Amino acid sequence: MTIRTGAIHKTRVGALAALVAITLAAPAYAVTSPADAWITIKVKVSLATTEGVEPTAVHVDTVRHEVTLHGTVNTAAEKETAERTAAAVEGVTSVRNLLQVVPATKQAAVEAKDDDIATRVSEALAANESLKDSSISVQSVNKGLVLLKGNAKTLSDHLTAIEVTRSVAGVRRVASEVQSQDTLADASVWKEPNIAVGGTAEPTAPSATADLYTTSMVKMALLTNRDTPAMDINVDTSGGVVTLFGIVPTDQSKAAAENEAKKTPGVKSVKNQLQVVASAKQPAVEAKDEVILENVRKNLEQNADLSKVTPEVKNCVVRLTGTVASGVERVEAMQIARATKGVCAVQTDLTIP
Repeated sequence: MTIRTGAIHKTRVGALAALVAITLAAPAYAVTSPADAWITIKVKVSLATTEGVEPTAVHVDTVRHEVTLHGTVNTAAEKETAERTAAAVEGVTSVRNLLQVVPATKQAAVEAKDDDIATRVSEALAANESLKDSSISVQSVNKGLVLLKGNAKTLSDHLTAIEVTRSVAGVRRVASEVQSQDTLADASVWKEPNIAVGGTAEPTAPSATADLYTTSMVKMALLTNRDTPAMDINVDTSGGVVTLFGIVPTDQSKAAAENEAKKTPGVKSVKNQLQVVASAKQPAVEAKDEVILENVRKNLEQNADLSKVTPEVKNCVVRLTGTVASGVERVEAMQIARATKGVCAVQTDLTIP
């Protein structure tokens, strides 16, 4: 299956919401739906190639198919366009638009000849090691608008090419006719397939793939920590810089989240934009371990991709064992478990064959 960015896909909100909702009721059948990480990458590609949106100041994260947009935009119209673009991506059930309208100080545009821009973009694409298996080139440049063409091996590589192009001086906007498989570069993300939380393996080439790896590892760390309300914390990574956003109940939980992110491999720095709202503190849900276990099982069963995951519960801590196909699915299994009422932390021994 191929995609052509710039076109906005029709959303199937109602049907998908019904399929992927995690509830305490036993599922009628298990389904497979787009992974959160896939949705995030797809939204980023769409935002980066949509006219009227400045993507460099917009952070994107997806948790259980709900997309959160955070950051700043120049106008109310840009904020609306960003939300509409995100909502149109397949698999998105809802969009939390936390973008703030902050008119930017007008800066002098970088003047550059289109031929020079084309040369610099071509050199930047060729120099990026993560794009070596893709064939992406410059179709044209018109007054700083760069049109890319070719084929990307993965959706992650497609986003990398757009981000590399956007970073070149003189580029005002990027459009894309690049075709790519609708898959993530998971094999590249998880170089050591069975890396544990806090492990040391990490990709080296700067890319969307490397950032996805870092985001996933930060999320895993947050999910294992009792002191971090992980399901209320959004994570986005760009160039190794992690941004945390969302709402936490205390200064201690805010600091704990930042600490977990900072010690995660691949993180260059952390921007802690979490807001402390005391009213966000939820009362602890008292539940017997056997009740928690049954509910975690039911919730996991709703995702056919997690059929080989086995949960155990002790003192409200869930331990997951078994196998998953990818690192992305390992994070999703942990999120499903942590979102279950009564669960206070998640440990994982899941392996990737």
